[in-house]
Amino acid sequence: MGVADEAEIHRVVLIRDLAAGALGVVVASFAAAVVFPPADPVGRVLVMAVACGLLATALSDWRASLAVAVVAVGVFVGVLADSAPPAPSPWGFTPIFVVAVVLGAGNRCLRALRRRDEGPRRS
Repeated sequence: MGVADEAEIHRVVLIRDLAAGALGVVVASFAAAVVFPPADPVGRVLVMAVACGLLATALSDWRASLAVAVVAVGVFVGVLADSAPPAPSPWGFTPIFVVAVVLGAGNRCLRALRRRDEGPRRS
């Protein structure tokens, strides 16, 4: 396999992860809007942050995980917090999304390290 083939595979994986992440954020935003009323932005943030963490764990490219956090913040601030009564600042919830993505990506890295350590062992 040549360098061009590997680059194409990485590009396809990135595009697939970006699409899956965006779809996951949209589904999570619908779930947050249905489950929690507009007056409860903390519940909506909780649903979106859990979804971000789970997506960051499942996605294989770190750039897609970062994009998930950006899209989640945009959807929360632009859609979910906009329909709520005036809140102090919906941008103040941004660190929650970032922490969720960092925890999800860290979980993915730890699982990869564990698989690598458990590789070719003999009893």
